[in-house]
Amino acid sequence: MRRVMMAAAMVLGCAAYVSAQDQACPMEMMKDPKLTLGEMYAKSEAKAKAWKADVVVASITNTTMGPLDEAGKSEAWNLMFWSPSANQQVNISTFRGMFNCYAMAGAAGRLPNLKPGFFTDSAKLYAIAKQQGGQYLGQGYFIMIGTAAAPSDRHATWNITYSSKDSRSAPLLVLVDANTGSFEKAIKD
Repeated sequence: MRRVMMAAAMVLGCAAYVSAQDQACPMEMMKDPKLTLGEMYAKSEAKAKAWKADVVVASITNTTMGPLDEAGKSEAWNLMFWSPSANQQVNISTFRGMFNCYAMAGAAGRLPNLKPGFFTDSAKLYAIAKQQGGQYLGQGYFIMIGTAAAPSDRHATWNITYSSKDSRSAPLLVLVDANTGSFEKAIKD
């Protein structure tokens, strides 16, 4: 019940926030509320480029309301693109089948150095997460993924973490090269 109430509050909060921002694309309900990373990225990139042609990826994550499943699908994605010419960002999200875009002024922070055709096979990311931290999945943790950019050279990685329903994090971070999909390392706390 608490999760449902939190989700409702998030949706209402996002709706209020979006009304105060520039809606970059019309809200839509999707037939299938769960998308793979590749599907979400393709749909989001098209919407972002229609908004501003020069956008670049600033960040990609799934949320605790949409853990990654074995097929690489989530029902809660958040993507941010940044337009250098406009110095604006567009945030694109899904939650339980609702697809929404909104724009706001300002820089997007440190941008990951993602190459064209970067790695978006979320089923493979799940498989890497299972291989490296399967014991946590067996304990009820779920998988979260997100892009990151190294401070020195903006080297792009997929950071894989493990979260529990009670918001605990497992003491493991798995790094995967975001351009190639190659496993880099597992860091244990």
